Amino acid sequence: MKMEYNVLMSFEPIIGLEVHVQLNTNSKMFCACSGSYQEMEPNSLVCEVCLGLPGSLPSVNLEAVKSAIKLGLSLGCKISDVTKFDRKNYVYPDLMKGYQISQFDMPIAISGEVNIETKSSEIKSKIRINRVHMEEDVAKLIHNELNDSVFMDLNRSGMPLLEVVTEPDFRSSEEAESYLIKLQSIVRYLGIGTANMEEGSFRCDANVSIREKGSEKLNEKVEIKNMNRIKAVARAIDYEILRQEKAVNNGERIVQETRGWDDVGSKSIPQRSKEDAHDYRYFAEPDIPAIKITEKFINSLKETLPELPEEKQERYENDLNLSSYDAGILVSNQKKADFFDKVIDSSNELDGKYVANWINVDLNAISNAQKDDELEKMKISPENFGKLITLVKKNKINKNTAKDLLSEIYLSNEDAESLSKSRGLQKIEDSGQLSDIVRSAIESNQAAVDDYKNGKETAVRFLIGQVMKQSKGTANPNSAETEIIIQLKSK
Repeated sequence: MKMEYNVLMSFEPIIGLEVHVQLNTNSKMFCACSGSYQEMEPNSLVCEVCLGLPGSLPSVNLEAVKSAIKLGLSLGCKISDVTKFDRKNYVYPDLMKGYQISQFDMPIAISGEVNIETKSSEIKSKIRINRVHMEEDVAKLIHNELNDSVFMDLNRSGMPLLEVVTEPDFRSSEEAESYLIKLQSIVRYLGIGTANMEEGSFRCDANVSIREKGSEKLNEKVEIKNMNRIKAVARAIDYEILRQEKAVNNGERIVQETRGWDDVGSKSIPQRSKEDAHDYRYFAEPDIPAIKITEKFINSLKETLPELPEEKQERYENDLNLSSYDAGILVSNQKKADFFDKVIDSSNELDGKYVANWINVDLNAISNAQKDDELEKMKISPENFGKLITLVKKNKINKNTAKDLLSEIYLSNEDAESLSKSRGLQKIEDSGQLSDIVRSAIESNQAAVDDYKNGKETAVRFLIGQVMKQSKGTANPNSAETEIIIQLKSK
């Protein structure tokens, strides 16, 4: 449930987001250790570089650099012609080296922008991207509340991260939520990461402050961490806005700090005072020289960019006449959008609206029933799906029959046309066969015949139902009605 903002309505929230995107490269950011750490034995993917042992030398992962440039281009950023790495110094248990290799004053991409839409506004909001920079991930701390102990898994340490930092352009949790969904989608379309918040490969920190409406002043901000779902980010922002408004109205001063989000308790908890850049004592990483990025290299990566969600949605609306709603549902899931494109390409008898409705409503319902939001379990091919819905469009099977078949072949991909024929599910096209079924229905229901002769038109509808029952739904209702009237009039 969304929280209401201050009852006095005298404040406006100022929100900026920092999102860490973990990349799915084969190796870590600065060493040859495998990047596939999720299911591995704890502390089994660690080397001297991960630990920062004396004499070890980091080496930059080229694929991570390429991914950073692709994301920067997709966010409308300017790609730096020279970029460098820096040491960010701080002491925390998950950082074995006592410093993190990151980027400070020369990030790989700067000054981008993203347009977002929200349900409550038809006007697109422009969100400025301050920077995209590369860095390495830290170790994973595992808290055991039973005996109040903490374990550390170093497998994640050194994984490549991209940090996407926005300007404080958000004015509501709804806008922040919309942005995160869009950024998540872009990352997945690019294929550079899974962007799953639940597994920690897409992590968001929200910087929240408030100010009097009409003021241009930026006040002290609070950073909120530990949010593992997009909805949790929205709830945390709403909570923090309300907390700060109550504090200011009570005459309290907002202090710059970092707070952790307790999703179970739906509240934030103070963690530590918020550091400024100078607290990290940044200096240029001495073991990694600056990287020059040529225009030729940038252009070569630009050519590999896929059709991104916003472009795809525009094409769906303009070329295929889809509604903004239907197009939005499709592009929100790359696998669903790719499936839609292939179904359209598989047949010239299917139009976009018809296919979109089947995917967004019927296929989505089966996916939800299978608890398969990403359609990962789905085996039915786009071509076979196209065959199935074409049978409905051509009136060879009814829609309910098609839905039942879809549920069955979702996991098997058995040929839709062959299956419908072998089970006698296709509608009767033989006029002689339909005539026989109608005759049988009339002969078995003399009362309905008498009602028809007495002027009761509802008798025809009853007989249509009997024909459909006898034919197990395979008779064409319109054809059945015509044949019923012909036979009744002949009596």
